[in-house]
Amino acid sequence: ETTGVIAGYTVKLGEAARQGRIRASVLLSIEPRAQANILTRLRAIPEVEKVHTTSGRVDFLLQVSATSTSVLDTILDQIGEMTGVKGSESLIHLSTKIDRTA
Repeated sequence: ETTGVIAGYTVKLGEAARQGRIRASVLLSIEPRAQANILTRLRAIPEVEKVHTTSGRVDFLLQVSATSTSVLDTILDQIGEMTGVKGSESLIHLSTKIDRTA
């Protein structure tokens, strides 16, 4: 910890805590110079768990988790309606075949 190798500790939820949640990856294309505003708005949505910047045809890769398809639908609508969002594509997670973070 003192040398900076260990930056902190976290809790990793087990399968029982994740059960019943619908997860999705969202590919987001945004307008130039809209990044700061969009990130601020994404931080306000608790179901948005992670946001990665990317290279290529999309600007952000979001990890979203919701309690139902209707909640997920509402969240995706909120994201798509944000000022500066040019387009999005949602990929619903069906099952996990490999997870090396476990």
